[in-house]
Amino acid sequence: MLRIKIVAAALICASMLTGYGSAYAADPCDRACLEGYIDIVLDAMTAHDPGQLMLAKGVRYTENGVELILGDGLWRTASARGNYSLYVCDPEAGQVGFYGTLIELGNMDYIALRVKVYEALIEEIEVIVVRPGGAMSGPDGQPAPSVGQIVDQQKPRRQFLETVPKDERMNREDLVKVANWYFTGLANQTGKFTAPFADTCERLENGTQSTNLKPDPYTRSGTLDILSMGCKEQQKTGWFAFVTEIRNRRFPVVDIERGLVLAFGFFDHDAAVRSYPLADGTMTPNILTYPQTIEISELFQIRKGKIDQIEAVINSVPYRMDSEVWDE
Repeated sequence: MLRIKIVAAALICASMLTGYGSAYAADPCDRACLEGYIDIVLDAMTAHDPGQLMLAKGVRYTENGVELILGDGLWRTASARGNYSLYVCDPEAGQVGFYGTLIELGNMDYIALRVKVYEALIEEIEVIVVRPGGAMSGPDGQPAPSVGQIVDQQKPRRQFLETVPKDERMNREDLVKVANWYFTGLANQTGKFTAPFADTCERLENGTQSTNLKPDPYTRSGTLDILSMGCKEQQKTGWFAFVTEIRNRRFPVVDIERGLVLAFGFFDHDAAVRSYPLADGTMTPNILTYPQTIEISELFQIRKGKIDQIEAVINSVPYRMDSEVWDE
């Protein structure tokens, strides 16, 4: 059955290529086609058999920023998909992104997956997988306040699934510009600059909400209850100054029809400054006790020039790590 699905997807894409010299001409692989490639890759992964895929010569695969032989890593240990599936499609670029849950050796993982297709063949597969305990640590080895436990959501928020009316759609360059402002508002943050946020903005990290939560009366003395604030309010505080650099920013998947931008990058935290001033002048302690880097995939839903919904997959990696494969 799986091979039938693969052949069917290839025939669909091949039929769209008729009369064109490039896989990027005239939407050769539409939303349904691109989503099909995600399903095919995940089916092959959980079957531990990359040989089921139609691959381009020189196909490249990375897992948590490290280039692996296709078939290693998750391909040996993942067993089934979870409940959550969120697709991001970019027919113009021949790329598709996915956020979802995966069962690995009996545990629940959260993944960000990107697949690039050219002329019905898979050229690139990139995945960030966060496993239980895989996010960065705060004081005493405890998870940092912005990182929750992995949750298997039932369905994506409706904003990620809505089609933007044609007369309201932003072009690729403007969507990427707004998404990048989010990172600009975080690195070495002072609170003087914030990205443009809608009042309804919410952010989830590894499946757990990290904005507008009920105030926590047990918040550690001298620290903000940052999780009780909204997206714009959080950036205005200057609390994220412990993020010293956000580098290797990439925006490979832009879903113009739905106003979505899927980004990748590395957040560095050098932990050298042990306390720093918030925007109001109050000093606050650095929550991190040693230099750390997280690799992140962040999805932005943008409407009328403002970020409305955010979802992120966050995984701890060696300090100052690069993913040289995709930055070439």
